Amino acid sequence: MPAPRIFASQSEPRAQWTHVLASVLALCGAEHRVALMREFLDEDIAGVETAIVREFAPAGDDVIDIVVQDRDKAWAFAVQTSLTFQGDIADRLKTAAGALSDYGRVIVMGITADRKPGPYMDAVSSAGIETRYCSWLRVRDWVQERPERGNAQGVDLSVLQQAEYFLTPNVAELYRLEDIVPTVPPAAREAVTAAFFGLNDLSPAPRIDQGPDGATAIFPRTGDTKVELVVRGGSAHLALEGAGDVAIGSDADWEVASSGALATARRLLPRKR
Repeated sequence: MPAPRIFASQSEPRAQWTHVLASVLALCGAEHRVALMREFLDEDIAGVETAIVREFAPAGDDVIDIVVQDRDKAWAFAVQTSLTFQGDIADRLKTAAGALSDYGRVIVMGITADRKPGPYMDAVSSAGIETRYCSWLRVRDWVQERPERGNAQGVDLSVLQQAEYFLTPNVAELYRLEDIVPTVPPAAREAVTAAFFGLNDLSPAPRIDQGPDGATAIFPRTGDTKVELVVRGGSAHLALEGAGDVAIGSDADWEVASSGALATARRLLPRKR
C-alpha cells in the first residue's frame, strides 16, 4: 500500500521514518502518547500529556530527530534514529544531550535497525548521559498492537493505522538487509540503506540474490533488470542500465550522488501501479 500523504512530506528515507514516529507522538491524544512514552522509557513521567513535540530540532551543527519537551523544562526526551545495522550514532546522541542541558533531566534514545543496542549506547552511557534504546521492530510492533489494545478511536486510530501502513512493509524490507549492510564499511552503511529505500520507493520489494561473495538487490523484481544495488567484496555501488555505475563509499558519496542516481532510476524503472 502506498505511504499515506501525511507521511510523504520527507523524501530522504530516514527522515521519512522519523516523521512517521514524530507524527504519532505529536498527533495522538494523551492516552496513546503516554503509552508510547512509557514503552520507550519504562516509566511514567509527569507532564507527558502536555509536552511539546518537535521534529528535526536544531542542535548546534546537527539536529535532534525528535524532541519531547516538558513545558516547565523539568525534562526533555530526545530521539536519534538510524536505518542501518551496526552503525554508530554515539556522537549524535551526545550532541542531543548537550543541546538540552538546560533541562532538569535529559534522556536520549537511539532507534536503529539493530535488534539489541550496539556499543554506541554504552559509549553514550559511559559519558554520564541517561540513555534508552529501541529497535524499529519494536516500534512497528507497538504501532500494530496499540489500536486494539488501547481501544484507539477517531483521530488516534487514523494516525496509528496510517503509521502501520507505512511501517509494516518498510520494516519487513529493512530486515532483509540484516546480513548485507554490515559487510560494507561503517561509513557507508547508512548510505547503502538509504539507496535501497530510495529505489524501493520506486520499485517495491526487489529480488535479493545472496551468495558467498555478497548480495545484489534487483529492481524491478520481475521483468528486465534495470537497476541493481550491488554489495560485494566490502563495497557497494548502483548499476544503472545504460548509465554506468554509482559508487557508494560513504554517506557523503550518496548525499552528492543520490538526486541524479534516483532520477535516472525513476526513468529506467516501470511506474508503480
